[in-house]
Amino acid sequence: MTKHVKASDTTPVREGRAGGFIGRAVIVEDQRMFAEFLQFHCRDLRLDVLPPVAGYQAGLEVIRRHKPDLVLLDLSLPDGDGLDLARLVIDEQPRVKVLAISSHHDPWTMLQVQRIGIHGFVDKSDQRPDVVSDAVHAVLAGRVYYTQIVNQSSAAIRRDPKSFIRVLSDYETRILAMIGESKTDEEIAAALNISPATGQSRRRDIMRKLDIHSTPKLIHYAIVNGLTRAEQLGRRKPDEGAAR
Repeated sequence: MTKHVKASDTTPVREGRAGGFIGRAVIVEDQRMFAEFLQFHCRDLRLDVLPPVAGYQAGLEVIRRHKPDLVLLDLSLPDGDGLDLARLVIDEQPRVKVLAISSHHDPWTMLQVQRIGIHGFVDKSDQRPDVVSDAVHAVLAGRVYYTQIVNQSSAAIRRDPKSFIRVLSDYETRILAMIGESKTDEEIAAALNISPATGQSRRRDIMRKLDIHSTPKLIHYAIVNGLTRAEQLGRRKPDEGAAR
C-alpha cells in the first residue's frame, strides 16, 4: 500500500520541453549500476535525464544549476546525508519534487522523510520498474507517494512507549545521535557549547529514559534506530554554504 492523494494519473507534458519530455530529472546516487537503471528507466518515462551524480555536493550544485522538476535521491551518500540534502532542496526550491530511493528504512529515517516533506519514498529492496514508474508519475502530478514501509515504521515507533520519540526531547535526541558516533562527553560538550559535566548528566538522563545502562548498548540503539548510520561514522558533514 502507498500513501497518495487522489489526482489524475496522467502527468502533463510541460510546455516548451523538447521532444515531448514530461520534465527534467536529476539522479543523485553513488551506486553506478542502480544509477544507470534509474537513468534508463526515467528516459523510458519520457523524462529529460541529466547524467547521474554520485554525491551530496555534486548533487546540490547540479540541482541549483538546472532547477529540475524531479530529483531521485539516495539518502546515503559518500559525502553527506541525503536527508539534509532533501531538506535543503525543498527549502530552496519548493517547485522541485524529491523522490527518495533508499535501502534505509529505520524508524528515524522514516520519520524524517515525513517531517521534511519529501514527496516520495521507495524502498530499494522494492525496486521493481512499475513501483518506480508509479512513484515518478505520482510526485510529478503533485501527489505524495510512500511505499508501505514508511507508514509501518513510523506507526510502530509511535506505538512504543519507550521509543526515543516518546521519551526524549529533540535536544536529547541530538545528543543520542552524537553518542551513536562514539563521541565522548567532552566532544559532545564542545559541539553543543556546554560543560563536560552537563554532557555527562545528559547521557545519564538518556540512559535512564530509554532504560539502557551502558554506552555500547546506547550506541547500538542509536544505529539500529537510524539516528546514527554506520557508514557515516567519522565522516564530516558537508559545508552547505560552500556550494552556494
